[in-house]
Amino acid sequence: MLPLERIAATVLEIFRPLEVCLGIAGGGCKAFYALGVGHELRKWGIKLSQLSGVSAGSAMALCLISENEESVVEYFEEITKRNDSNFKLSNLFFGERVFPHETMYRRTIRFAMNWEKIKSSRSRIYIHTVKATPQVEEGIKSKYIIAKLIAETAQAFTRDEKDRIAGIPCNRVQEILLKWNMTEVLFTEKDFISPEVLEQIIINSSSIPPVVSIQNIQNEYYLDGGLTNNLLLECFPKNLPKIGIYYEDSTLIGKSPSVLNDCFLIRPSKSLPITSFDYTNPVGVRAAYEMGKSDANLIKNEIIDYIRKKQFFEIPKIFD
Repeated sequence: MLPLERIAATVLEIFRPLEVCLGIAGGGCKAFYALGVGHELRKWGIKLSQLSGVSAGSAMALCLISENEESVVEYFEEITKRNDSNFKLSNLFFGERVFPHETMYRRTIRFAMNWEKIKSSRSRIYIHTVKATPQVEEGIKSKYIIAKLIAETAQAFTRDEKDRIAGIPCNRVQEILLKWNMTEVLFTEKDFISPEVLEQIIINSSSIPPVVSIQNIQNEYYLDGGLTNNLLLECFPKNLPKIGIYYEDSTLIGKSPSVLNDCFLIRPSKSLPITSFDYTNPVGVRAAYEMGKSDANLIKNEIIDYIRKKQFFEIPKIFD
């Protein structure tokens, strides 16, 4: 942005503060990186007018609306510090889940949620998930059908992901969607009728069996939104500035070039110090969050220039 353009943009910001649409990819614990980036955007005074989230990205979006990023990181650090294993075989003897993730995830969502701020927020929010409505009956047969749905879906996604990275066209997931009568579902802030419903919507978007169980709501079965779109950008208006945060290049494979070219994309500057489902690593959680903050500050001027150009698109014409 030229000096005169920057001055004009600064004057206009007095009357219309900078705002952006923020899309946060799913990625389990890696999403704490996105929380760090979002924290800095808020600190700079940038309004998050619209947010989208997939899986853990949806939980981070709600943390940003609740404006309690630091306390959420501290809380998750504390409970991961007390968790000594990501797989607890002994829990079988007590009828409990062998994966502690879902319980810990739900506790963190409840801690993070500032219901008053969420309900009073004027930000638009989009949470993406996938819904299956197989014809099932009660009993053993029903459990077999759902287990088969989960296994076939996981296998199709894994194979497609491998082919996409290799540049090989693939459509196994699309075939599975048709076979099991699956549809993409987009929840918005209008669906947030209570804290309990909002928690369930986030869990619906985050269902990755067996780590987070498949969610059955009146015989409608929800799976992780990343199955079809792990970085939701397509919901945002074309005329508004957009930032998308992701963690692996495979997230962008298959997305429309026009959508990506219209967005400021951010990914970690180096390998994240935590894996998606490591709920025993409080040091990695903090480091991922701090890396997000650090990376954002390194490109602060680029981010602000992009938002200014997109938001005040008429400015370049003034100086033609």
